[in-house]
Amino acid sequence: MPRVPTNPGMRVMSAARTAPVEKKPEGQVSKRIASEASNQFLNGLSLLKERVQDFRTSDRFFKAKAGIVGGWAFISLLSIVIACPGQGVKTAELGARVIVLPNPDRPKAAPSLTVSNTDEDPWENVIFTVNGKYKAIVDKIDSGSIYTLTPKSLLGPTGPMPGDERFLNAEMKTDDGKAELVKDGQAVGSE
Repeated sequence: MPRVPTNPGMRVMSAARTAPVEKKPEGQVSKRIASEASNQFLNGLSLLKERVQDFRTSDRFFKAKAGIVGGWAFISLLSIVIACPGQGVKTAELGARVIVLPNPDRPKAAPSLTVSNTDEDPWENVIFTVNGKYKAIVDKIDSGSIYTLTPKSLLGPTGPMPGDERFLNAEMKTDDGKAELVKDGQAVGSE
């Protein structure tokens, strides 16, 4: 049985080329890359315009759903940014989280060094050495505890550390090992 055309006035067109494509002389690589980048950018821009037009013609319920999802994504991203620690907080060896002041976030802060024990085990017989000559000894720092060193809490051969001296280098020794906390005024470790 012969097939009945659905649209008798329409004719079929082929996508095949009638002649081979002419090869253009190859130019400089940078020009070809720039041309392709421009094409990709324009294609992306065209797709974005189509999506915006589709959004404009959609019904109000779809727009409400999109607003809810967009608001949720914004609040989630904002929460992550707020929850992430700043540049001055780093975790060194032995699970020591270190904040040294002054730092780029607080350049006018008084000198101090805050060490948090993020390890599961307590640190015992802790000796802090600052700038190679000032020391503080602590019997035990429990897991999750925070200990702050100030110039007044550090003693050297001639007395306490001067209040205007910065924490340039600091290390910590415990029964479990040794960790460098500050090097050249910056906290050591990974964020």
